[in-house]
Amino acid sequence: MTSAKPLDNFPVIRSRNVEEVRDAVARVYAKPDLIPDLTAARGVRRIEATFNNCRLQNVELAYATFGAPLGFAFPASGFFSQLFPIRGTADAILEGRSTTLSIGTGMVIAPDTPHRINYSADYEHLVLRINARVLTDKLAAMTGAVIGEPLRIDPGQDVGGPAARMLHEYIPLLAHALSAATPPFSDLWIAQAEQLLMTLFLYAHRHNYSHLLEQEEADAAPREVRHAEEYIEANAERAIPLEELAEVTGTSSLRLYGAFKKYRGYSPLAFQMRVRSQRGSIR
Repeated sequence: MTSAKPLDNFPVIRSRNVEEVRDAVARVYAKPDLIPDLTAARGVRRIEATFNNCRLQNVELAYATFGAPLGFAFPASGFFSQLFPIRGTADAILEGRSTTLSIGTGMVIAPDTPHRINYSADYEHLVLRINARVLTDKLAAMTGAVIGEPLRIDPGQDVGGPAARMLHEYIPLLAHALSAATPPFSDLWIAQAEQLLMTLFLYAHRHNYSHLLEQEEADAAPREVRHAEEYIEANAERAIPLEELAEVTGTSSLRLYGAFKKYRGYSPLAFQMRVRSQRGSIR
């Protein structure tokens, strides 16, 4: 009996046919091209592919393995993607830079950047994908800045920082939780999970706006916290993104989040969950 794979309750395809796998990936991401010379040289006759994908709202988490030493060339996807190898190795080529992927390493792929990956037969990975426009909006809300130039994230990874370590630890835990879950998920849970993932992602990697996140910011005032609480209470029937609360209170989401933790001891989303639970509006 085949052992369960991460996110098996969100199947996209199980196949031994390369073309079927390419078509399935195209339906979710963008259609890759098989690197035929590499594949032929390795004597590949059959694959054992598993591809699972859980889409929340603006964030997706996928699992993939091909069971054969394949090479694929992927076009630009419109998403920021981060690869989290969990078994085997792969060689990735991105913007002329070659990177070996293995457990504990990874790579970030920009939404407008094609790339090539050569997989070992035993390679498996999780892939975090975030809508580029939504991530940019999140950055603007966190910093209160106008994001004029496109967000450019360094494809290399330094897993020594606290946010990077937390992201690497959280993704397998999230995959495990999702693997045991039955959709549909609460809209508030989705909002909370996506906010955490996008925040960790922006802090975990160097990019052309990192300096804004590293600046010391003054706290939002207690009156802004109370304004946000009143807005949450008046709109308890729906999940409210942190960015919306920041816009309503006239501050950045980073300042508002910090003020909630400082003056209340909980996050805005925790307050939302409390209000909605009291009113029986969690769904």
